[in-house]
Amino acid sequence: MDPDDSSLNPPLPPPPSTGSVSRPSSSSTHIAVDMHSTPEENLYAAAQAMREGIMRGTSRSKSRAKDKGKAAATTTTATTSPPPSASASSIAHPTTAASSSSSSSSSSTSSTTNSQPASNPASEAAAAVPEGGEGGGTPPFTFDKDMARYPASMTSSVRDHVYEGGLRYHAYRAGKYAFPNDEVEQNRDDMKHTMTLMLCRGAYFYAPVEGVLEEGGEVLDLGTGTGIWAMELGDKYPNTTITGIDLSPIQPTFVPENVHFFVDDFEEEWVDPEDKYDFIHLRHTLHSVQDPPALLDRAICHLKPGGYFEAQELAVQPQADDDTLTPETPYALRDYINYMAAGMRILGSNVHAIGDLPEQMRAAGFQDVRKTTHKCPVGVWPRDKRLRFCGLFLRTALMDGLRGLSRRPLTALGWTPLQIEIFLVEVRKAIMEAGVHAYLVLHVVHGRKPVG
Repeated sequence: MDPDDSSLNPPLPPPPSTGSVSRPSSSSTHIAVDMHSTPEENLYAAAQAMREGIMRGTSRSKSRAKDKGKAAATTTTATTSPPPSASASSIAHPTTAASSSSSSSSSSTSSTTNSQPASNPASEAAAAVPEGGEGGGTPPFTFDKDMARYPASMTSSVRDHVYEGGLRYHAYRAGKYAFPNDEVEQNRDDMKHTMTLMLCRGAYFYAPVEGVLEEGGEVLDLGTGTGIWAMELGDKYPNTTITGIDLSPIQPTFVPENVHFFVDDFEEEWVDPEDKYDFIHLRHTLHSVQDPPALLDRAICHLKPGGYFEAQELAVQPQADDDTLTPETPYALRDYINYMAAGMRILGSNVHAIGDLPEQMRAAGFQDVRKTTHKCPVGVWPRDKRLRFCGLFLRTALMDGLRGLSRRPLTALGWTPLQIEIFLVEVRKAIMEAGVHAYLVLHVVHGRKPVG
């Protein structure tokens, strides 16, 4: 159901083609449909147990570390290297040395398929949750809503927020990122993290950098969000220093001592020395990058020879392996994405940028550019339990985020708040439609800076 003022919303062309979609690593090229659906309340209960298991394990790890060094927990982290841009502001955190977990397997993969790590930490955590166990799912960190823990040297433009239509946005470089940074968006960020780990069978990255990180390297996480990927990587590789960059100061209070966060715009010039980083990581953020070629130029300049850049991003083009979704099928979620793409173009970015990334990386000088894809269902229709969990997280992230995601891009098209809300009624119905076996495709693209 389109908004009632059609003059504001002319028919949009289809989104730009990203080429043929590579098949994900799977024993089948199609996702099998579950003919005898598990009650969704059971899936939600299992998902909650999984998340609580992860939280409980992290809490115990941090508690043990805290007992070993209570004095360190009252001090601030000393940052020994400058942030990537001259305008960056550091965030000081009390430090806790979290115990490292087992190393994940990395995978150097082709554009079609390859073997993936056999274990999934999220699934293992769910299986390890004792019935009625202690801990009660206490979160391993909390967000400081009043921003009191940030240093006084931070200017108000960094620490404050902008509010529009009941939604909260970052104040530093206000308007640069189109989506909110409030608690709903932070929860969505963590859901997408869990979903991505499950899709990748526990692998935090596919670039072959695990050996370097075990010995001790430098990692830069662009658009770190809540910092969950950076912190978990810091736990896994205690000898490596991880730096997270984001426009919003929404990272947690207690972090591993080898993890540092900065509030900054990574699309501005970096002041870091060249050849500094072993690995630069970007996840679920490329859709908002206004100049991907310029970012790739900066990345290859600041990577060490032989270092890797990796991006993980969902290609937001709903597909199906059967006839429940064809190009002719009316599907409000697909219409919504097309409108969002048009709005984001007005705001300066391309939501389909991941399709162009491999060629752009080669043009920037990266070698051994590889792409791996994984299908992520929209909903709980697959037979495979792991994919059902992934679909549950994706569907929930979409449903929870519709209002916040829509406001700025659709307003840029001239839509009124009422038009947006009317349209979202149909979009929600499409997302919850179990009879449509839709999925999005996660692209993982990595490449190496030449050694010579």
